[in-house]
Amino acid sequence: MAESFLSPEIFTYVILPIMIFCARICDVSLGTIRVIFISKGIKYLAPIIGFFEVIIWLLAIGQVMNNLTNGVAYIAYGAGFASGTFIGMIIEEKISLGLTSVRIITREDPAELMKYLRSHDYGVTSTMVKVQPEK
Repeated sequence: MAESFLSPEIFTYVILPIMIFCARICDVSLGTIRVIFISKGIKYLAPIIGFFEVIIWLLAIGQVMNNLTNGVAYIAYGAGFASGTFIGMIIEEKISLGLTSVRIITREDPAELMKYLRSHDYGVTSTMVKVQPEK
């Protein structure tokens, strides 16, 4: 039983593609996070992430190149890329490095709205401009 599980065919067409798939998820997710860190100016962590990203990528592409006749490895490589992109976006949402700005222009007194937003830990910047009625 153990011999059939470790047969070369099972390794080549099941285990190896799963390993390639997982490696691509890791390296593409790391790449997404690295690009976000670069755009946010986190310059000391981005190269470290890039180091591990490229090592994982080299391992994955090396296995694909060593098994050029294995179509399942190609599918695993592509599926890992797609999944890694999706997972990278989810990770970015969870660590919330993004920034959102909302502009509210109102003729009403914004004091209550500003008080509400501040009470929920949102940053608020207020600019008052008095508009003179046209003559």
